[in-house]
Amino acid sequence: MNKIWLVLTHEIETIVRSRSFILTLILVPLVGFIILFVVSILQRNNPSPDITSLLLPERPPLKGFVDHSRLIQGVPTELESIIRAYPDQETGLKALKEGEIAVLYVVSADYLESGKIELYAQQINLLEDSGNAYPVDWLIEYYLLKDQPQLLDRVVQPLNLNVELIAAETPPRNQDAMVAFFVPYGITLFFYIFILGSASLLLSNITTEKQNRVMEILLTSVTPTQMMTGKIIGLGLVGLLQMVVWLVSALLLLQFSGRTFAALQGVEIPPTILGWGILYFILGYTIFAALMAGIGALVPNLREASQATFLVILPLIIPLMFISLLINRPESTVALVLSLFPLTSPVAMMTRLAATPVPFWQLGLAAVLQALTAIFIVRLVSGMFRAQNLLSGQPFSIKVFLRALAGKA
Repeated sequence: MNKIWLVLTHEIETIVRSRSFILTLILVPLVGFIILFVVSILQRNNPSPDITSLLLPERPPLKGFVDHSRLIQGVPTELESIIRAYPDQETGLKALKEGEIAVLYVVSADYLESGKIELYAQQINLLEDSGNAYPVDWLIEYYLLKDQPQLLDRVVQPLNLNVELIAAETPPRNQDAMVAFFVPYGITLFFYIFILGSASLLLSNITTEKQNRVMEILLTSVTPTQMMTGKIIGLGLVGLLQMVVWLVSALLLLQFSGRTFAALQGVEIPPTILGWGILYFILGYTIFAALMAGIGALVPNLREASQATFLVILPLIIPLMFISLLINRPESTVALVLSLFPLTSPVAMMTRLAATPVPFWQLGLAAVLQALTAIFIVRLVSGMFRAQNLLSGQPFSIKVFLRALAGKA
């Protein structure tokens, strides 16, 4: 146990004291806070205009109409700012060409029989102008039904809708909100990068020590299994430290950015993300770090490990391929299988947890399955951590790796 502790502390001190690790740990969150601070100052000095003033004109465009049916007997005072009556079509078209009005509606003489209204405009807005003839249609309805106020009310407001909300077992998700997609997406990439990065660090560490002949010196003092255990725990603690610092910084950034960016107001990351995230990182890291350690035990250098690395990280890539389904349909069968399968669970389950509340039994079962898988893989890889493998310079092959993993090489 003392020798494992020595290897563990050595790995932690070597990495934590390195300038690159300190700069990465501190600068990445610091840069985010600096950018947010600068943006908030710029917005304070140059406040952005109201979005409605950018999308809508200060006043609606003036419209005109010619009524050949004689149904419209006048324009109410409150509508004079948006519509104007013309005695004939020629006068109305002249006003349109001179820019006095934006559109001209011509109500046909047989409107009651045909319902025909002609639209003239220099530019047509298909979403607004062609879909309705407001306020001309409202004027026609008013003068046709002004002597029947109750019927007019029903035509103008056909529904008196009473809405009652029923609380669901799980809160509904806004499928159309862009932020509702990108928050789980960011969580997915976050855990993918940290699990893969921390596990790859172990592979790089082992192959570098093999090339530099440091491995030969270490094996004179510790057993291969003690060395593997110490390295996995030490590098895992370093990765966990970096993940917690960055995750807490991300939560703080999201909280403060909501005050600066209106689109992020009300966006929250579930508090369970931090607790379950630490547990799933430890379990996922242990699984993939052990597999990376097995590769490092066999290969003579890092270049030889490239083909096997893809084989190991493939399960982590699968949740990225199904990320849209995990976010938009987190209760589907595929999402459930990916979040329970131990090799995809560390990333897939965190994606689901960021997208929707997940039943506790699923979270617990996924953690237990990952723990059992981690124990099983660590025991298999321990057999590969022999001096014969660590000191050999044989080229790597997937066949040799699988045979060694099965204890037959």
